Amino acid sequence: MKNIFTSIILILFLSNISYSQFKMKVGPTLGLNFNIGTGSDLNETATGLGLLIGAQVDMNFTRTIGLITNVQFYDNRSGSSSSEGTQSGISYSITSSSSLAYFMIEPLFKLDLTGSRLYFVMGPMVGFNIEASSELRLTSQNNRLTFTDGSTKIKQSIKNTLVRFGIKTGAGYNIPLSRLVELTPQLYFEYGLTNIQSNVSARILTFQALVTAKFNIL
Repeated sequence: MKNIFTSIILILFLSNISYSQFKMKVGPTLGLNFNIGTGSDLNETATGLGLLIGAQVDMNFTRTIGLITNVQFYDNRSGSSSSEGTQSGISYSITSSSSLAYFMIEPLFKLDLTGSRLYFVMGPMVGFNIEASSELRLTSQNNRLTFTDGSTKIKQSIKNTLVRFGIKTGAGYNIPLSRLVELTPQLYFEYGLTNIQSNVSARILTFQALVTAKFNIL
């Protein structure tokens, strides 16, 4: 009985492999991020929009199992928060905005739905910071209050940024344009596992909407 069960599993596996030879598609990616900064060291939840560009490698090993690898550059991955107060009877508000750019690598396990162009992905992501800056804007009645240098705006670098790690999940839908080209809209959610800076409790959660033009090369 055990041998029969093993033989059935082996036949199914081999038939699946023979049905779908190894396939690979590559192409450029363009999209948007909606970023949410969260953590106990943030005064409030900070949100912002960012642009991404990159490339994607889409591989299928069987008709249902594959691997998608995203390589992306995040441009202006930003968020903002504000605080209010009073000094010498003058009300003021300070708005803080940040810009964080990353080079991301994402190897994602892919599951294709049989008989459908829809697929789901999940896997790790790692991000290397390539730009980090923040800006403070001081607003008061008739600009009566300023920072110590006499300005109402200060821009500075964000120090001690860390390599980011996280988990990413999402879905895509392949739309054939020709025998060799597909257009694939995708939606992702990225859950940041590590902080942005050392000794600062602040992480990034990201929703992504992007599209990839894929070219069949194998």
